[in-house]
Amino acid sequence: MKAYFSTAYGGPEVSLYGDYPDPSAGNNQILVEVKAVSINPVDYKVKRGVAKLMSGSKFPRIFGSDFAGVVKSVGSGVTQFRLGDRVYGATPVIWGKPGALAQLLAVEQKFARAIPGQITFEEAASLPIAALTALNGLRRCKVTAGKEVLINGGTGGVGHFAIQIARAKGAVVTATCRQGNVELAKKLGAEYTMGYSREEFAKTEKKFDAILDAYGKMDFEDVCRLLKRSGIYATTQIKPFLIFSSLFVQLMYGKKLTSSNLRSKPEDMEEMERLFLDKKLYPVIEHTFTLDKAGEAFELAENGKPRGKIIVRI
Repeated sequence: MKAYFSTAYGGPEVSLYGDYPDPSAGNNQILVEVKAVSINPVDYKVKRGVAKLMSGSKFPRIFGSDFAGVVKSVGSGVTQFRLGDRVYGATPVIWGKPGALAQLLAVEQKFARAIPGQITFEEAASLPIAALTALNGLRRCKVTAGKEVLINGGTGGVGHFAIQIARAKGAVVTATCRQGNVELAKKLGAEYTMGYSREEFAKTEKKFDAILDAYGKMDFEDVCRLLKRSGIYATTQIKPFLIFSSLFVQLMYGKKLTSSNLRSKPEDMEEMERLFLDKKLYPVIEHTFTLDKAGEAFELAENGKPRGKIIVRI
């Protein structure tokens, strides 16, 4: 099969497109003929080695987590799928599992799910990591109808889903974005927009019940000032001292700091799919690449500040 794979941790200098051994479906696995893959920040971070202690040292290897495709064969023990089923999901490459940027992917059936309705492969591949991270972050922020919510990075991969989900819950959404993205943020459901510079935050007098930092780089001082008492802040970035900071902030100011990590329980997947099928959630896909151009997709994801999701078609 053809694949985009790496020979070591790093950037484009250790990655290439070419022939790679075909996988086969093992016990409790399905073999997926991959049709689309989306690129997330976690993908280029794992590819560069920020989680090498967890993701292992075996090379060459394929990266890319979110996938959508068609079941080509099933291994022993598989009860959920059969040949020809349209499926999507996220393979946990952070734990050293094979990635999806290839024509074929062998993945455990528990990491796959039937694509519902008329969702396209590109749409399905865009959903798992980003939409579920947004959904869990808003859940941890206890976002409900009438709550004032700030989404930092509102037109990025996680942020553009977060605006829609918060709006579907009845929240009043303010989104930070570049001036050129204001129209998109409002189309997604943001009632108010603002820039994301320190100067913009400094002149903002509004207080929020919840802040979802989809960009992950808000300063501690800004977070404390912009949150209402009993407000909750969730970040998509791994911050080593978040637990200690949260304890201090809760004791001193009655505010809570937490993380917006991915959660993919069946009820989460069902809620995400229901929002999509009810036309309350949709992916913004402005950039698509072919598999042989996957390196360009990684470059854009890491350095280009793209709007919405980046898709690699296979």
